[in-house]
Amino acid sequence: MTEERFLQILEAYGADPAHWPADEREEAQRFARLSREQVAAAVSNEMVLDDLLDRLIEPVADTSLLERRVLARMPRPSMPDWMAPSAVAAALVLGVCLGFASSAVTVPQDDMDAIYADAFTGYEQDWVDWLGDDA
Repeated sequence: MTEERFLQILEAYGADPAHWPADEREEAQRFARLSREQVAAAVSNEMVLDDLLDRLIEPVADTSLLERRVLARMPRPSMPDWMAPSAVAAALVLGVCLGFASSAVTVPQDDMDAIYADAFTGYEQDWVDWLGDDA
């Protein structure tokens, strides 16, 4: 462990070794013991900073009251639960109907018999043979 890496860990995770990365913790603690004079000032400064942060950031004990207040103020949906699925179903039916209707408009009437014959024949065929090498 280099002094530079130790100082990076110290700045990023604080002076408490419990917060240091697990894979580097033992090596960093060994470095701190062996290089006590070199890193003493940095460790002391980080301990002061950790103490200040601990005082400023108090853990929230119970958030259930806050959660209830936030949920109580949220706007309620104005439509019943069945309306959204019904709208999706109506859009799907309308799209299918328009799709079939547009083919009747764009295809000449003489070709309609051939189109229906092509569309509804071939169910008895094996689709794996039709896919070829993609199957």
